[in-house]
Amino acid sequence: MNLILLKRSAPLIMIILNTVGVVGVLLGFGESILQFTALNLLINGMLAAWMDWGSRSRLWVYAALGGWIIECIGVNTGWPFGAYQYGQGLGPKFAEVPLILGALWFITLIGFGHWVGRGLLLLRLGTKAHKLGTAVVAATLMMGLDALIEPVAIQSGWWEWGQGDVPWTNYFSWWGISFLFYLVPRQSTESKGSGICVLIFAAFMIMLNVFQWTV
Repeated sequence: MNLILLKRSAPLIMIILNTVGVVGVLLGFGESILQFTALNLLINGMLAAWMDWGSRSRLWVYAALGGWIIECIGVNTGWPFGAYQYGQGLGPKFAEVPLILGALWFITLIGFGHWVGRGLLLLRLGTKAHKLGTAVVAATLMMGLDALIEPVAIQSGWWEWGQGDVPWTNYFSWWGISFLFYLVPRQSTESKGSGICVLIFAAFMIMLNVFQWTV
């Protein structure tokens, strides 16, 4: 019974963790708060997966492992995103890529796919049109989220670009990779955990883009 209550409280836990984080950063405690970014991502990812455990699918693995592998290729070759490298702020790395990025890809890809897929059901589109529409809209949201993440990540020292500015290839690649992911055949599942989590993350990034803060 306690586990059921805790599972139902997962969205509230996510909100509390991220609210404390963003308020702490805005109040001038960025240097202390942001060092827990990887741990926060891990906890949120575990809560999201726990909420959706009854409808788990291989798509989780595709999102997490596939996203992390793409990051490995990107960091070590400069393709397809552009030349960049990760700092130490996102925790342990393997092949120069923070391991926690698998959780970030999983949460964002599955989360946006959940909301867009459900929203387009209201339009009563055919199966192919629904799938294509989901891919286009969700991939665009992924690209938009990356645009919010970039200034926060650079200021926090999570990663840096070889030429200083974020190249257009980064945004183009985010859209293209996300679009292809959403075309992967999948079973019909609920992903409320990831859906809630990605909305919280988006709100977190919006706050740090709107208000001034320091590390």
